[in-house]
Amino acid sequence: MKRMFLALSLVAALGVVGLASGTLSADLADYNFGNVVEGTIVVHTFILTNAGAQPIQISKVRASCGCTATALSDYSLAAGESVQLEARVDTSGFSGDIVKSIYVDYTAGASEGTTLTLHVAGTVLRAQAYNITVGDLNYLFYILIDLREPDAYAAGHLMGAVNVPYSQFTSWADRLPKGVIIVLYDQDGTVSDGLVQELLAAGFTDARSLLGGLNSWTIAYGDQFILKP
Repeated sequence: MKRMFLALSLVAALGVVGLASGTLSADLADYNFGNVVEGTIVVHTFILTNAGAQPIQISKVRASCGCTATALSDYSLAAGESVQLEARVDTSGFSGDIVKSIYVDYTAGASEGTTLTLHVAGTVLRAQAYNITVGDLNYLFYILIDLREPDAYAAGHLMGAVNVPYSQFTSWADRLPKGVIIVLYDQDGTVSDGLVQELLAAGFTDARSLLGGLNSWTIAYGDQFILKP
């Protein structure tokens, strides 16, 4: 009986020491997303909390293949403080039951470094032949801009093109995202080349000008993919 009491006392004492030195905990260390179709991007936010009495310094956040973790807003946590950690799992190329891990390395006071391990798990179902993943769509995505005046645009334009007249383009360009294919066209290509050069100089590395403009398109393809009133 005395031995059992001593053992329990030792466990309790170690627990107190652990809390006193600083312990990083998660609201839910193992997140299960259930069943999703392949290509779905699973997003979950873990809440990390310093459950001890000493400050915690997070040194690194690592993730296993197919999983990414966003940068933390704060890597130093006082006792009782929390921070959000967003994890993303791209299920493209996976099937069946999967488990992805996130490792949070941290130190508390003068103690040696330790690691909190989080898991994102679930079942990936086979996609249908007619499905396209958001990753593939993002890869294929492009922005098509018609630089002609509104009346010319209304008379006929390439399907999916948005109308930003040449005279307004400079004030509108800051809304464009970088890292996406941007195609500019006018009637014959005389205007779009100059604007694309400006975009390239501004860091829009995927900006392009449609050679010969809408005239070249109609010569090659007629009215195919051209919307008219």
